[in-house]
Amino acid sequence: MTANKKPHLRILPLLVAALAAPCFAASDWSAIAQVDMKFAIDKVRGSHAGSVSGQIDVTAPLEAGARTGMLEAADAKTEQDYKRALVRFINGFGDPHTGIQLDLTTKAWTGVVLDHVDGRFRVVWSEPNWPQTLPPRGAVVQSCDNVWIGTYLKSSVAPFSNHSLEYDTTLSDLARKSMFDVGLGWTPKQCVFQHADGSARQYDLPLRAVDDGIGKERLDAVRKDYQAKARPVGLYRLAADKQWVGMPDFNGGTSGDAYTKLYPQLSALKKDGWIVFDLRGNGGGDSSWGNRALQALYGEAYGEQLGNTASYVKSVIADQATIDLYRRYASLEQFAASKPEFERVVTILEAALSRREGLARVEHTSKEDAAALAAKVRRRPGGPRVAAVIDRGCFSSCMNFVQQISSMSDTVLLGEATIGYSPYGENGQYKLPSGHGAIIVPSAIYTAFQATREPFVPALRYDGNMADDDKLMKWVDATLTRLQPGKSN
Repeated sequence: MTANKKPHLRILPLLVAALAAPCFAASDWSAIAQVDMKFAIDKVRGSHAGSVSGQIDVTAPLEAGARTGMLEAADAKTEQDYKRALVRFINGFGDPHTGIQLDLTTKAWTGVVLDHVDGRFRVVWSEPNWPQTLPPRGAVVQSCDNVWIGTYLKSSVAPFSNHSLEYDTTLSDLARKSMFDVGLGWTPKQCVFQHADGSARQYDLPLRAVDDGIGKERLDAVRKDYQAKARPVGLYRLAADKQWVGMPDFNGGTSGDAYTKLYPQLSALKKDGWIVFDLRGNGGGDSSWGNRALQALYGEAYGEQLGNTASYVKSVIADQATIDLYRRYASLEQFAASKPEFERVVTILEAALSRREGLARVEHTSKEDAAALAAKVRRRPGGPRVAAVIDRGCFSSCMNFVQQISSMSDTVLLGEATIGYSPYGENGQYKLPSGHGAIIVPSAIYTAFQATREPFVPALRYDGNMADDDKLMKWVDATLTRLQPGKSN
């Protein structure tokens, strides 16, 4: 048994493994789809850490998706059919760690945005000066293409989403996507809306191309109204006894300098009050950036102990592609702090590959020792009390960081529930044989006390717009003021 010495890494895909592309007729979408589908099935089966280790959340959708996926691929007649087949298969795993990269940019828009608000589907944006008359903001959606809106979303949008239906925010996520055309054919032709006065009206919803006077910048501006993102990495004063820490990502390439400036500021803070980590929209990266913030607040020893509470076993696919992936990570400046860890893992994987082992254990602590460590760190050694704002966009190493701070018994989570916890990481990209895109497959699996696919649920839920910084921060300030003051233990 060896104890963990470094925070676990849940990092974004970097490496693309190139393959020789077979020759296809440009319009033979059935042949293209079948070759790419078989490649995707085989790659998930042989290179996904969850498949190799026999995890039911991977093996069940893999076998079901393989059967239906090949049938759908054989029936493909258009590029849209091809995309629908591949996206349906990959997103059937319900885990963003298993992904696909195709041309799925927004190509057209109906002019409205829907959301699931207070148990009903409503219009949350209606674009002014649109060529067609649009339903007003606040109107309730009754039906689309002659079926109830909930049924429409389940049948037409959900099959292509990696947010499973069991999560609190999935209906909202599906509704938000439904009026934007990304090349998958899920937008409705017309919907019936109920107005504030109780009257109902059917609206035609023809698509308008983004390059027809809309522009990407306009779409970005509209989406900022409802898609939450933490403030830039840095320290902000929330109140005299509360400090707000922006953590929009754990990407050293974009935020490394800002994190380096942040740590001394955290070390200099008073040892009481509250520290609020803003994790909205943090989709992951290298979790050591978050753990170093805890070391700055509570000392290196205790911070490292918190880093070791997130999981107690880590196993990695032992093949040449994964070895190359880790070497690639080790060579990048954005992961410089974790270079020794990557090099250590490479040595273990090379030895496992020489023994023809499919999966190598690269970190291991017994469950009993992990439980003892969890009990040991529950009480903070002084320092400010921690709160964190989480949302549906907190994923991967962001969840790892939530596990670390939640090890302290008095940490408070606020905001909205995340999607389900994924025990996977260290993703590799593999080019599809056709050259039309790539699939993303995780090479590592972590064993933790958190159940696979279990969401992180805030103790204090925010029912307002998570993207509205001012209102959210005022609510957090008032809410924490009503709780036990953040004093040193």
